[in-house]
Amino acid sequence: MIEALALNMAGIPMDIVSWKKAITLWSMGRAIIIAEYEDRFVRSPRFTMRIPSIIQCVDMRVMPRNFTNILPFNRKNIYARDQGRCVYCGVKVTLASFTFDHVIPRSLGGDTTWENVVTACTTCNNRKGNKRWKTGELHMLQAPYAPKLTKAAPRNLVNKLSFKTPHQSWSDYIYWRVAIGH
Repeated sequence: MIEALALNMAGIPMDIVSWKKAITLWSMGRAIIIAEYEDRFVRSPRFTMRIPSIIQCVDMRVMPRNFTNILPFNRKNIYARDQGRCVYCGVKVTLASFTFDHVIPRSLGGDTTWENVVTACTTCNNRKGNKRWKTGELHMLQAPYAPKLTKAAPRNLVNKLSFKTPHQSWSDYIYWRVAIGH
């Protein structure tokens, strides 16, 4: 899906919108195009234009209110943090087939948090079962941690971007990145 970064009047990133919405806002005079994709075009019988990668809304005065410096806890971000590999055996698993493993099982008081959930293949998850792993039984290739951002950023953009690599034209506006490691 091709998306555009939407800036407010002050040039602060506010949202990520579809290319169709970006062109619609531009054609209605509600946005100006700041940057375009070099290799993406939309064509009609009468004209061809590059798809915008950054637009600035001329009537949006709103400032972002909710900032965060931690990625949202969800299935895709757990998978991305662990590089799509089982933390016990290192085998590559698909996003559709991996399982959550609670390092300290919920039945023993473990929480569903960044620091207690890891990516596991079905075999290792079943082998560990509903117990704490002990040193020597299962070896973790990496300890679970909460991925943090290098700087606080608008929460809605962090939720949409997560581990994705933003388009290079966005680099002047997306001033944070995910700090990999503990």
